[in-house]
This record gives sequence, C-alpha cells and structure tokens, in this order.
Amino acid sequence: MQSVKQQTELGAVTTDRKNILGIVGSPRRGANTETLVDSVLEGAAEGGATATKVILQEMTIAPCRACNYCQKNGKCVHDDDMESLFELMKKSDIWVLGTPIYWWGPSAQFKAFIDRWYGVNPTIFQGKQVILTIPMGGGNDHYARHTVGMFKDICNYLGMICVEIIVAPGMNGKTSVRESSQLRETARAAGIRVMNEK
Repeated sequence: MQSVKQQTELGAVTTDRKNILGIVGSPRRGANTETLVDSVLEGAAEGGATATKVILQEMTIAPCRACNYCQKNGKCVHDDDMESLFELMKKSDIWVLGTPIYWWGPSAQFKAFIDRWYGVNPTIFQGKQVILTIPMGGGNDHYARHTVGMFKDICNYLGMICVEIIVAPGMNGKTSVRESSQLRETARAAGIRVMNEK
C-alpha cells in the first residue's frame, strides 16, 4: 500500500482497477483501528483493487474555524494536508474509514477530518462507496450508536453509499483485533464483497 505522500507524488492514478483508500482515525499506530482498516484493504486488494492508506494522526489537519471562508472563496482558509487528502479521496472509488470510540463519539482526529468536509464541493462525495470500521473498548454495540448514527446521516446527506459498518466491541487491548482471527476475517470479507459491488 502506498502512503499519502507517495500517492500524491505519483499524481493521477491511471488504472482500470478500482482504487480503495483507507483512512485511519486512531492516534495509535498498529492498534485496533489500523488493523481493521488493513484487513478490509487486504480483502479488496485480493479482489484486484489498488490500495492506499493514510494516517490522520501523521497529517496536519486543522479544525474547522466556522469562518465560512470556504463558502465565499471556494477553498478552506487552512493551508494544510486536507487538500492532498481530498485529491486522494477524489481518485478513490471506495473509502474505508476507521475510528475508535472515545466518549461515545469518534476520535478527535477523525472528527476534525469530517468537519473539514463542510468546505468542499459536495460532488466529491456523491456515489462513493464507504466501509466504516469502529473498534472500541465498550462491551457492546450500544457504545457506538452515536457515531454510527452520525455517519449514516452524513452518508444520506452527501449521497455516499454506506456499504458496510463493522463494529467491534470489547477491544480493550491495543492488539485485540490482531488477536481475533474471526474479526479480521470479517473485515477482509467486507473488502472482498465491496469489490463485487456494481
């Protein structure tokens, strides 16, 4: 998988294969969220996709200032990594978005990323296929209900196709997902299925 820097330097992707982009919203490298996203990407790659992954924690993404500069000028007031990330999102057919649950909501990194969608031409989102992965320490799906509901509403509003939501409760240790072959297989199977979507 290529990093965001490598992908940006390569310029436009010229391939007949589907492009799938994994976006990891956890501040911890190699932990549950990244492992789930990786598993989906692996399944999609098996089906012939070109896979790219970015780590939000390693990017400079300023929070939205609610200044409406974007509405008046057609671009965000912040000059940061969101511009290159949006370019990758445009070139990708499928997005795999991952966030842990912190206080019943997404991580700060993931929320800042989502908030910056406000200042973008909404055509970037229309028709995109999305898989959402949500690991958490809480013992049941109930803890993810606000994040799942928020994301479903966002998909409906922006015209995205939410193909699948993988909620993984009880992932208390940093490597809990890695230690669950069943969960990794569930995520990998989602990646395979999305490649068969028309």
